[in-house]
Amino acid sequence: MAISYKLPKLSADSALHLDTPLAADTVLADGVLTVKDEAGATALKVRISDITSFSYAAGSAGTANVVNVVLTGITAAAGASYSLTVAAPYVQNFFGGGQETGAIYQTRTYSISFAAAPAVAPTVDQIGAAFAARIAADPEAFFTATYTAGTDTLAITAASAKAGALIVTAPTGAVVSDATAWVSPAGILDEVSEHINASLLGSALYSRFIIRHRKFIRHNAVTGNEVAKPSIALVYIDSTDAAAITLLTNILNGSATAADYLGAPQV
Repeated sequence: MAISYKLPKLSADSALHLDTPLAADTVLADGVLTVKDEAGATALKVRISDITSFSYAAGSAGTANVVNVVLTGITAAAGASYSLTVAAPYVQNFFGGGQETGAIYQTRTYSISFAAAPAVAPTVDQIGAAFAARIAADPEAFFTATYTAGTDTLAITAASAKAGALIVTAPTGAVVSDATAWVSPAGILDEVSEHINASLLGSALYSRFIIRHRKFIRHNAVTGNEVAKPSIALVYIDSTDAAAITLLTNILNGSATAADYLGAPQV
């Protein structure tokens, strides 16, 4: 079964992308930062003094979460039943929506039991192997599981970093911990296409700048004057274009030519 994912949409007032950026597309002059979009039109123009902060994320597919469930401490008894549940925040429920509706993908629950007779308690290896087999047989699982005999550890691996951090509830006595921490994707097409029409995107992966700045607008709360509105601009640049990424980074972190920061006329 195909699994759908939906990461949270970044809040932004504007967004632009550059697949084949030129040096002239990103310019700081007279205290004003101007960034052109892929079509060559000015998409962002802001006084450098009005930029309050920025953050940068290199384009990345992210890292899928791996959770270890150590079963050493569970109570093994003949006739006992054990249950394990797994959920993730960004796996879509086709009928119920995604996280934005409070309807995460249906939690996957796996129950196993062992015969009461003969009165022989199952081993930890048998319990771990039984959980791994149940998960492997589930066509709607958005993760895989492996159990290696003698380790007491069931390893659960998300099928994609887009699922988010796994939420695992294990039998009493088991210890749950991250073996590989989840790292959120950045600049993947799923993200960028939330802000820019997918048909316009020519790169497979983008590095992302989030630029927070003041935008002055007229407002009837202040007659005849302007008020500063906090604004967020997203700039996506082809992740392989190191020169364009370095250029914008240097402007934003203050290491560009000093004279270019001076002036700041009305924009």
